Amino acid sequence: MKNRLILVFLTLLLSACQSIPGLEPSMPDWWVSPPEDSAKWLYGLGEGPNLNAANQQALSNIAGKLQTKISSSLSRRTQETTVSSSDYIDRQLSSEIEKVSLSHFETLKTETLSHRVMTLVRVDKEALANDWSRQLQVIENDLEKILSDKQSGRFTWWMGARSFTFRAAEGDRLASLISGLTGVDQGAQFSQQLSNAISKNKPSVIIKGDQTVINRAITAELLSQELRVGGCKKCDLVINYDTKFSSKVLFGESIVKMDFSGTLTDNSGDISSDHWSISASSVSGLDVGKKATLSMAVQKIKGEGLWKIFGMETK
Repeated sequence: MKNRLILVFLTLLLSACQSIPGLEPSMPDWWVSPPEDSAKWLYGLGEGPNLNAANQQALSNIAGKLQTKISSSLSRRTQETTVSSSDYIDRQLSSEIEKVSLSHFETLKTETLSHRVMTLVRVDKEALANDWSRQLQVIENDLEKILSDKQSGRFTWWMGARSFTFRAAEGDRLASLISGLTGVDQGAQFSQQLSNAISKNKPSVIIKGDQTVINRAITAELLSQELRVGGCKKCDLVINYDTKFSSKVLFGESIVKMDFSGTLTDNSGDISSDHWSISASSVSGLDVGKKATLSMAVQKIKGEGLWKIFGMETK
């Protein structure tokens, strides 16, 4: 009993000591008054259960400040430009801040209080801008290769250009970030350049197939991609396919199988080809089963994409 009373007394004493202002853990000066951002450095505070988590929070705080700075800088620089230019930049800055790479940082201060790690981190703005500039240069070089390519067939070029759309948008985003961070306009509008080139070089296409319903589905897909269908003496792309049907009766139902063979051909020869089969069952006979397979083929075109059903791997 005596030991229990002593334990209770010590517990109360400890609690009382912790409530005394002079005995509370003091926050480090760098946490209370962190350094201000400068022309070279961006600073951020973070805390977490360990150093890595604390650093990540600090970097997240820096990223937030960075986006605010970039948005503000670009807003000032675009006040005298057209509304469309301002809207264009705004679209580039709307991407998620977590996509911003903040790899050029160093941990300046750390402190552990009450099992929580506190940290002060700084990011080298010049190194970050240089890193983004290197990435931008790679994208610009690759885009230039596409725009200057005169050797590839029109359809092959068009497919390659379309697959570059995401990287062109990434280049625009990087250019906007660099412009805002450094105050020097990069003047890059890669997406617009690529879009203009694609619009001016749309391939013409002709369809050679034996099924009207499939032809209609292919035509709809081509038109949705703004391609020219038919009306060409020497088309840039020939979509050629044929279908074969077979059937058998099983447990009173007609099992109809359609074999599809298709090839894409441009002026240089065959580009890709594929063969696949679809089966459907019907209690109403062969014709109904055949219509069911054709309907399934149309759904395959819509679901998988036109180019994939002809054996092309697209990005």
